[in-house]
Amino acid sequence: MVEKRNAFEIGTEEWLALTGGRLTIPQALVLSAQGLTQALGARFSARRPTPVEAAGQAARVAMARSELETVLTTQRARVLDRQGQPVLNHACRTYVLGAALVSDEVFDRVDLMAATVAALTHDDGLVHPSTPGDCFTADSAVEANAMMSQLGQSAEKAHVARAAVIAHFQPRLPAHAGPDARLVALGASADVMGFGLTRIDPSILVEVWREWPDLGFLPDLKKLLIRERTRAPRTRPGVLSYSGMPSLLRSGR
Repeated sequence: MVEKRNAFEIGTEEWLALTGGRLTIPQALVLSAQGLTQALGARFSARRPTPVEAAGQAARVAMARSELETVLTTQRARVLDRQGQPVLNHACRTYVLGAALVSDEVFDRVDLMAATVAALTHDDGLVHPSTPGDCFTADSAVEANAMMSQLGQSAEKAHVARAAVIAHFQPRLPAHAGPDARLVALGASADVMGFGLTRIDPSILVEVWREWPDLGFLPDLKKLLIRERTRAPRTRPGVLSYSGMPSLLRSGR
């Protein structure tokens, strides 16, 4: 059984299906160390973007916003009904901040529809977990799949969205994670932890928080993360919550 549990890399859909997202003790220790390293590293990466980088960020954000607006035309009510306005705003910030933080090379390979859906659904399972002990990303992936189906997307594209949702909640993504997963992970870390915000043009940040304000999201998220300690203590959210993640959330804007 141990060999089977280690057969797939943490953060992949195959691993989640096999384990429910439960980590072994060695895996939990490694994850905690990676989380601490990421938090410490972020404190020393305060470089502002150059004018060229800022221009690239603005162009990527414009493309991301266009896709986001298209998807929200039909999916806004669904997300609001399931997650509420503060989480919807977080999802929108996640997507746009991720677009600002990835490189042009990565962004050019992103499936914008799949990445948008992944961002809009990545925390759905945190709000609506179904199975005690299992990682909430399994439920988020179910919602991502349902939304992609409602949007008339192919099974292959739905897999891309699910993979991004499942991979996002760990300091180091799976080795073969796609550009979509990288965008969502960077955006979520920026919005939740503040990682990378100093690398984004300040005018973009002002615009993002003007359109999608926090609305008390961070205090609510802290409660949800603390809940994971008892609901699913052996999962990535449970372990990172025990490791101090709720105390490291960024200051509100």
